[in-house]
Amino acid sequence: MRIPAAALFAALTLGAQADLVVKQKVEGAGMSGEQTVRVKDNKARCDVAGSISVIVNRETGETTTLSHAQRGFVTLDPARRKALNEKLQKARGTSEPAKLVATGKKEKVGDQTCELFTADLGNVKLTYWLAKDYPNFAAINAQLDILESAPDAAVGGGLAPRTKDLPGLPMKIQMEMSGQKVTVTTLSVTDEKVDAGIFTAPKDYKELPSTPTPPQP
Repeated sequence: MRIPAAALFAALTLGAQADLVVKQKVEGAGMSGEQTVRVKDNKARCDVAGSISVIVNRETGETTTLSHAQRGFVTLDPARRKALNEKLQKARGTSEPAKLVATGKKEKVGDQTCELFTADLGNVKLTYWLAKDYPNFAAINAQLDILESAPDAAVGGGLAPRTKDLPGLPMKIQMEMSGQKVTVTTLSVTDEKVDAGIFTAPKDYKELPSTPTPPQP
């Protein structure tokens, strides 16, 4: 079920931000599967194909990655996250996000007519299918933007255009790097209730030693 536009708009304009659940399909480079993004207040969690979960707390600035196979977790505090993001930006040679460029093309993704945009990150090329007519897309993008601070994201560190600044709901995003393509397609966007307990590591998970992450191109 898609978000009832009138209900979500009323909730947001009254100051009570609705919980958000976005289901997506991931294809390519051996990463095929589904992932689910859940947002509540200033927290977001992305569950990737049942293997890992990334939790971002915008209030504390912490990012926690759960490894379900190891039943463990790694937490990055704001200082460490900032240092990692700076490495990513240094590798690219700038701290400015890549510019979004309109292609003038339109394609349908599901029942949504989308305009195609691109962004060049150097060795990484991004293509966006953006639904400009999706009801209340700006508020939805603002909630999804919580995940942008996660260095575990495919193109973190402030390299890609921010979701909150996109001129439409991203129905599909394709990343191309070294001849490999990974495509993330939005399957559904709903305002179902999200349990606040999912934004902390399970009690039986142990904290794992963190290792430096090599800068991405």
